[in-house]
Amino acid sequence: MKHLLFAPAIALLAAMALVGCSDDNGGTDPRIPATSVVVDVTEQELHVGETLQLTATPMPANTTDKVQWTSDDPATATVSETGLVTAVALGSTSVKAVCGEVSATCVIRVVEPDPSELYDIISFEEEEGMTDIGGQKVTLGDIEVVGGFAAGVHSNVFWAKPYAEYGDPDGIMGLTIDLPLFTSDGNVWFGSYYCDCTGWGSQMDTWGGFVLSRNCNTSASSFDYADQFSVYAQSGANGSKTFAAAYCNGMMGGDYSAPTIVFTTTPREVAYLYMAPSTMLYTYYKYDSSAVADRTYSYRITGWLKDESVGTVDVELVRNSSVAEGWVKVDLTSLGEVDKLTFAPEGVNPNKDFDPVYFCLDEIALVK
Repeated sequence: MKHLLFAPAIALLAAMALVGCSDDNGGTDPRIPATSVVVDVTEQELHVGETLQLTATPMPANTTDKVQWTSDDPATATVSETGLVTAVALGSTSVKAVCGEVSATCVIRVVEPDPSELYDIISFEEEEGMTDIGGQKVTLGDIEVVGGFAAGVHSNVFWAKPYAEYGDPDGIMGLTIDLPLFTSDGNVWFGSYYCDCTGWGSQMDTWGGFVLSRNCNTSASSFDYADQFSVYAQSGANGSKTFAAAYCNGMMGGDYSAPTIVFTTTPREVAYLYMAPSTMLYTYYKYDSSAVADRTYSYRITGWLKDESVGTVDVELVRNSSVAEGWVKVDLTSLGEVDKLTFAPEGVNPNKDFDPVYFCLDEIALVK
């Protein structure tokens, strides 16, 4: 009987020894290492603030290794313990899923959003369907300027002259037009002014407000009024073909002889727009001896809502007689919703000082 009792005791001790030698995972099975891991997205563009949920799949399916998430540059994009990526700032980083001795990577690029995703863009291009006050398609072509320093034919321009009629009181000024002339959507209108001045005895075409142009000239080597329809840039803003040329005509007194944009049905918030000097403005300070030395002036953009000013933004295109080259992006978010924008020179009196207060306008971004 003693020998029979001794055998079961030995078996019990052996079983206890096996339990004491179990692996670190608390079970009796050894570690099963991951041999590979795959993430469901290998590259992705995000905008600041956007998120992306990544999923990692290790192999074999019964591996005991756990997935750990890391970002090479948390200042660009962070990743949570569960693989949720959050874009923080513009740039590029690699987000890694590490599983034991193996890993997989997703390249995250944080980029600026396409403006068309956030804004309604007005850049005056033909495909935008610009129309005139009569609902007809706006077409750029040859125009003839009669009288004055800019007399002659100018190509690739749309202006108000063909719409002029004897509309001023008593016809004193002759053929005139002074109204919002063209639009891209029936709500945002661009004011134009024209007068042939025949009421003063002879014709001399003059204009103000906005016209449309496709003329670019950075090679001019002298001051010339013929360059009033040209921008001192290689193209419109961001490579566009068409832009608006503007003249702050302070002599004629029309409502739209100063550049004015009106929102006729619905106020809108303007996020930004681009401005550039005309070639005429640039060459005046570079080549004309009559230019005032050390002149500095801005264009003041005033936002209006229900005939009340809601704020101003100054855009300095001339500093100590040096003129900005190319397109300048102007932030207008501080104005909020407006139903009118007006543009006027600050620091110069065009009637007294005879500075050519011409500029160009393009890519107006309206918040959706």
